[in-house]
Amino acid sequence: MIKIKKMLDISGQFLFILAVLVVTYVFAMFQGGQVSWVIFYSLLPFVLYSAMLFLYPLSGVTVKRSIRAMNIQNGGKFQVSLTVRRNSRFPLLYTVVTEKWEEDETALLAGEQRKKMFLFGFRKEMEWHYEIEQLPRGEHVLQGVVIEVSDFFGWLRKTKMIEARDTILVFPKMIDLHYVPFDTQYDRGTLASLLNIVKDTTMATGVRGYQPGDRVTWIHWKSFARTQTLMTKEFEDRRSQEVLLLLDGRVSTVFEEQVEFTASILKEASSHQAELALVTTGLDSSLFPFIHSEEQLHQALVHLAKIKPTAEDKTAPLVDFSTEFQHGGGIVLITAKPDWLLMQSVLRNAKNARSIICFVVVKENEQIDRAMENDIQLARSKGVLVHILGKERFKEAFQEVAG
Repeated sequence: MIKIKKMLDISGQFLFILAVLVVTYVFAMFQGGQVSWVIFYSLLPFVLYSAMLFLYPLSGVTVKRSIRAMNIQNGGKFQVSLTVRRNSRFPLLYTVVTEKWEEDETALLAGEQRKKMFLFGFRKEMEWHYEIEQLPRGEHVLQGVVIEVSDFFGWLRKTKMIEARDTILVFPKMIDLHYVPFDTQYDRGTLASLLNIVKDTTMATGVRGYQPGDRVTWIHWKSFARTQTLMTKEFEDRRSQEVLLLLDGRVSTVFEEQVEFTASILKEASSHQAELALVTTGLDSSLFPFIHSEEQLHQALVHLAKIKPTAEDKTAPLVDFSTEFQHGGGIVLITAKPDWLLMQSVLRNAKNARSIICFVVVKENEQIDRAMENDIQLARSKGVLVHILGKERFKEAFQEVAG
């Protein structure tokens, strides 16, 4: 239907041009005189060019896009180069090239930078660069490029959409946390560390078959040399606690800060070889039960890059993660609304959890209202360690809790 409409539009424009030529010719024939014929012959080249442009196929036009970085962090600079090529030297005058974004918000952010007018002339290739400052977190899709050519007076306009799909993923901005261990259980006794959960790699207790995600340093090379089968060393687990990060996906004024804090903890915890899991609430609650390898960490960060806040009335029930804590573990909850509904869901799933820490993210210097104070007191009465902090104190969050 759209193609038929486009064909009718351009056909109508071409008929208008022919009508102009016929009218000027009839005028010259009946009026006579030098002036009327000058008008006719002056318009003739422009009409002939418009006719040739009508027959000129845009199918020979191609676009190549080059993006400097496909994955950037929130607030980063997006830089792209576009090269427009064609396979003939037919003279083109006004050629407008426009990047087409899937999201209107991103198109508005790019503004006029995403549009460029060329005077091709007889050239076969043109190139231009543009950039978007502070691209927001999320998945941004470039659908393609719209090419529009026009004649001298804009009587005839031809448009073609060239498919060139690219997806740009903007990750949450991750902060280097100053981690201080606190409140974790060993198999024997109580020692300090919530996230620094490692295996005792100095004591191998056996070997097993290799599984995706196993570290290269754990491979038993002597066994591989004998059997040509990859085997992995098994170590004594010196710590029995696991860590689950729980992100409250309900809409809030500090949702971006919550996502950034969650991503920063994930990055820091993984660098300490923690036994990690991630749960996010929202329209579709998501669970990442095992984050051991770089690939699994990347999948979790991709989810955090794409996640969008959900209105409270549309929030799905909290996904069941009780099976992840059969042997006990610690929970780190990141929220802006520590209400009883959320806490009740967490406590119901975390019966075997050894500790629950709730970070309440607020705007810097924001006053806590009475309702939130009551919610915090109720959570503390249930054994939840609650800590209020703004973005400026993310780096020292664990130091303050440990203190």
